[in-house]
Parts: sequence; C-alpha cells; structure tokens
Amino acid sequence: MYKFIVLLLILITPVHASVPKVIVTIKPIHALVSGVMDGIETPHLLLSGGESPHDYSLYPSQVRQLHAATLIIWVGKENFLNKIVTTVSGNVLRLIDIPNLKLLKIREDWETHHVNHNNEFEIDSHIWLSSDNAKIIVQAIAKTLSEIDVNNTTKYMANAKHLLKKLNQLEQTLKLQLEPIKTLPYLVFHDAYQYFEEQYQLNAIGTVKLSPETRLSVKRLHNLRTRIKNQQIRCIFSEPQFESDLITTLIEGTSIQRGVLDPLGINLDSGTESYFTLLNNMANSLTQCLQR
Repeated sequence: MYKFIVLLLILITPVHASVPKVIVTIKPIHALVSGVMDGIETPHLLLSGGESPHDYSLYPSQVRQLHAATLIIWVGKENFLNKIVTTVSGNVLRLIDIPNLKLLKIREDWETHHVNHNNEFEIDSHIWLSSDNAKIIVQAIAKTLSEIDVNNTTKYMANAKHLLKKLNQLEQTLKLQLEPIKTLPYLVFHDAYQYFEEQYQLNAIGTVKLSPETRLSVKRLHNLRTRIKNQQIRCIFSEPQFESDLITTLIEGTSIQRGVLDPLGINLDSGTESYFTLLNNMANSLTQCLQR
C-alpha cells in the first residue's frame, strides 16, 4: 500500500523543467540578463569585482562552472573565454554577433598606430554603453532564453518589454541632461566610451593611454600636457580600476578638472538596476566635471 501511494504521488506531481543555468561575463550585461530573467532565476556573474576583462585569467572553479552552464553570455572580446567557449556543451550567446547591433571600430583618428588591422580585432567591445545596443541585446537574450526554456517564454518576453520601456525613458533623460555639455572638450583614460559619446554627440577628443595595459612614456606625458593647454580641455577622466596617480601627475600645475568614469560599474551592486545606474553615473560625472 505504501509503495502504491508513493507511486501515485510521483505520477500526480507535476514535472517542471529546470530553468537554465546562465553565466554572464561582466556586470553591465549581467544587469540586462537579470532583468530578462527577473522572477525566474538569477544569472551568475563571472567577473564581479574590479577585475579587468582585458587580462583576466579563469580559476579552475570558474572553468567548471562554465562547463556546467546551460547558457554562457559574453560580449565576444573577452580573450580569456576564446578557447573555452569552443569546448563547452551548453549554449553560447556572443553579443557582437547579434544582427543589427551597432558595432564601432577602434578609432584610427585618435591613435593610428594602436589599430590592429585584423578586422575582427578592430571592433570596440564596449557595446553596452549605447542604450540603443542595449535594447537589441535585451531582445536577443529574451529570444535565446525562450528557445532554451519554453515554459517561461511569456515571462521572458514580458520582462524584455518592461526593460525596453525603461531603456527608452533612460535615453530621453540622458539626452536632456547631456545637451548643455555636448561641445565641451575632455580627455578619457582609455578609449572605452565612443558608443556613449556617439549616441549623445559628446566631445571627447583623446585618451590618456593607448590601452589600459600600456605604460605612459615621458614623451606622451609631455604631449598630453601640451594638448591640455592648447585645446582648452575642461576635464580629464580616470577609471576606478586603474592608477589615479597618473592623472594627478598629468594635471599638476593646470586648472583642468578631474572626474571618474567607470564603463564596467565595478563598484555597483550586481542586479537588474545596475545597468541604469551605470549610465546615469556616467552622465552625472560628465556634467558635474565639465560644468564646474
């Protein structure tokens, strides 16, 4: 009788397919994925602190997580994933392959000798800093998850629709906020912001470093100080994960203001709101520094 009751309970208990185990590389994209998966499951964030995707090395535990994932979502330029994504058994969504996404090349007019002429590596990977791109990414994430987890399709699509509405509102807010500073010249630490600059027609005119990993030569330091003086640069922006002493040295004896721009949101809590906080923080940093 006991065995019959157990069997009956098994037969009448509904079977629910497990939701996908999703891993996302960086915080801004993780926020968008979290928004699409809201109320279903929380995706795992691979780089959660101040790690730089430019030179990161995976831990063995992270390799195991990637192999166990149902879906890996990455921008497509995180070099530490190039090999492993070809060996995993789960699904992989490479964002720079999404149709209709706006892709910009590394700017040759700024640092001509820094450009790698292999077309693949000319792409500027900071695609999330355009809210227009974010809308396309959200739709691609919802479509991919719906194909993997059919039972939750309605929820994924409803969440995506809600995110698109919020992204449209964010875009209008930032456009109004940034309008007064559009023509004011400034320098950034490295060339990470052109998607944001192009969308809001801002006037960044150069970088401190050719790439985050390069050392700043005495000659380049002298050229930058000359440029600051001759081009009446209003503000120079550092990044929280790279050396700030360099900026102090660069602006010493000048009246130039300094600010901080963070393209990865390294100090933000992960979650559905961090993407919106990231772009709002960038707009606030720009307006506060340039309008002083």
